[in-house]
Amino acid sequence: MPPFFWSAHYDVTINYVGNAVGWESAEVHGSLDQRRAMVAYRTGGRIAAVATIGMDRQCLEAEAAMERGDHEALELVVGGS
Repeated sequence: MPPFFWSAHYDVTINYVGNAVGWESAEVHGSLDQRRAMVAYRTGGRIAAVATIGMDRQCLEAEAAMERGDHEALELVVGGS
């Protein structure tokens, strides 16, 4: 099971799943200003972790893909955000 946490800051909830220690790149999908975004942290070209704001369903889908070790499904979750 991948590590996860969430944190509420006033009216913004941040969800995080995975382990991005030593991440090499980060991609923002969506809009941080509109508080609907996903950040994918990559190591060795693969997604190591994701953080989301306003995208609870996508975070759960990413967690499920990580649990299965399904990198293709994880890429679809991030790419479809």
